[in-house]
Amino acid sequence: RASEAPAHDRARLSETWYELTTNRIDRLKVVEDGAIDELTRLCHDKIAKAHAALEQASKPTLSSPALSCAPGEQLLGLGGAAGLGELTESAFTSPLGRSLIELTHAQSSRLQSLSDELENTRKTLRERKLIERAKGLIMAHQSMSEEQAYRFLRKTSMDQSKSMASMAQSILDLSSMLARQER
Repeated sequence: RASEAPAHDRARLSETWYELTTNRIDRLKVVEDGAIDELTRLCHDKIAKAHAALEQASKPTLSSPALSCAPGEQLLGLGGAAGLGELTESAFTSPLGRSLIELTHAQSSRLQSLSDELENTRKTLRERKLIERAKGLIMAHQSMSEEQAYRFLRKTSMDQSKSMASMAQSILDLSSMLARQER
């Protein structure tokens, strides 16, 4: 029974570590969501101001001959199609525009990376829990030490070309099935 205590302590420590890590990542997600919301709001404000300024600059005055022109001629009066293209291009290639796009892209990539890392951590912890439970069953039913149970589980999974987590799940499923039949 002395060999079961360290496994139990490790399982409890693993669960505590998992909870703390999950809480930390969840809090980081809340902070990042807030930063994204604030950045999005600021971007919308800047875009609205830029549209308003562009609209104000493109409004013809009452003395302007452009009032009597067709819309296509009004655009040409702004400097031709090439001039309008440069205006549009400069809006997207300005340092502020590039910085906002790069920042948004970096934040999106970082959030995806954190999400992937969290999912991998959760998967690893689930697998470790399965393996620990299967080792406990093997130790109890085969009178093996923790190290022997681990080696047995590892060898069996290799012999059957299964992952240790998959083999542990099979052992746990078989154990629960046998326990139901004993009742």
